[in-house]
Amino acid sequence: MGCSSRRPIAALALAGAIAAATPALALDIDLTPTLAANPRIEHEIGRLCRQVCLGNKRKSWLDKAVVHGDLGGSSVTVRLKLRSKQVSHGLIVYEDTATVRIDADLSLADCGIANVRATSNNDLYRGLLKALAPEIRDAVQRKGKFC
Repeated sequence: MGCSSRRPIAALALAGAIAAATPALALDIDLTPTLAANPRIEHEIGRLCRQVCLGNKRKSWLDKAVVHGDLGGSSVTVRLKLRSKQVSHGLIVYEDTATVRIDADLSLADCGIANVRATSNNDLYRGLLKALAPEIRDAVQRKGKFC
């Protein structure tokens, strides 16, 4: 009798130890190669650079695009690189590569994008992102479906 009363306690303790040692179900999907190969995405990132990058050797590219999924929901993180560079007579006059990071929550139920957050390591781009935040929110609401 004494032995049988210990079994449920031992089973609960074992289950608790296993649950504590098991990480939460999480999945990251790297979409960088797929999106970087898409001509439309490349065109849009290039168009953005033509508007904000400076110099005769400016360049922009998709650095990273990852969908994060776990039991709490899904989100996406996108990092763009924007390089401003001026070369004159073989000399680099200036060069700066900024990172713009965009994070958003994804809803699998309605294919929606919400809570878009954008930041940059560059003061100019941070200011632009803050000034354009209402327009970005409106565009996401109008076109914010991913499936």
